[in-house]
This record gives sequence, structure tokens and C-alpha cells, in this order.
Amino acid sequence: MKHTPLDVRHQEFSNALSGYSKKEVREFLMGIADDLEEAERTMRNNQERIAMLEAQVNELRQGEETLKRAVVSAERIANEMKLNAEREASLRIKNAEHQALTLVQEAENQKEHLLRDALNKARDIRIEMERLRAQRAMFTTQFKALLQSHLDNVDRSEDKAT
Repeated sequence: MKHTPLDVRHQEFSNALSGYSKKEVREFLMGIADDLEEAERTMRNNQERIAMLEAQVNELRQGEETLKRAVVSAERIANEMKLNAEREASLRIKNAEHQALTLVQEAENQKEHLLRDALNKARDIRIEMERLRAQRAMFTTQFKALLQSHLDNVDRSEDKAT
């Protein structure tokens, strides 16, 4: 059962003869509620960040597809230019082949550059996601340790009380 900060804030306990101090219990519950609210806020922020990073990855993938189509189109244009050049004089053939080669090389260079940038950005996003996962794991561990510490303090207080 998941408890919300509001559940913790409004939790009431029945009275007992040798019960706990209501003030201490209330302060403890308020502290836990504050911690839960902070954890929820952090989790929401992390989820929003992950969604934003995933959207960026999708944009990069779309850009990569556009680039692939542009390269295919550039290759098609280069082939058409080559066919037209073969119909003309040998001087024009040499000139057209040179232009086609230059276009293909530029397109390949541009493709390599954009692909390299996309891969670098994807790597950075993966690194950031791993860092966020590590932060979440560290926070969870620290939060569990904090809760365990409080439980230990409560146990020690019970031992002292008896």
C-alpha cells in the first residue's frame, strides 16, 4: 500500500496508557511527509527530464532519417547528372563526373558529420540517463538508510522506555 504525504500528515493513533509522545510522533510524521513530498517532486522532475531527453532522441532520429533521404536524393541526382553528361561531349562528361563526385563527397561528409553529432548527442543522453538512474538509486538508498536510522532511534527509545 502506498502512503502519500497527506496520509502521513493526517495519520492518527489511538491513546494508550504508556504510549508515545503525541508531539514527537506528530513531528516525526511531518518530517516523513516532507521527505515523501521531496521524493515525489524529485521523481516527477526526473520523469520530466527523461521525457524531454527521449523527445530529443526522437528528434535526432527524425533528423537522421531526413539526412538519409537527402543522401539518397543526392545520389539519385548525381546518377542523373552522370547519365546526362555521357550524352554530351567528352569535356562535359569529365566536368559532370567531377561535379557529381564533389556533391557525393560533400553529402557523405555532411552525413558523417551529422551522424557523428547525432551519435554523440545520443551518447550524452544515455550518459545523462544513467547519471539520473544512479542519482535515483543513491537517493533511494539514502532514504532507506534515513528511515532505518529513524526506526533504530525509535527502537532505542522503546528500549530506554522499558
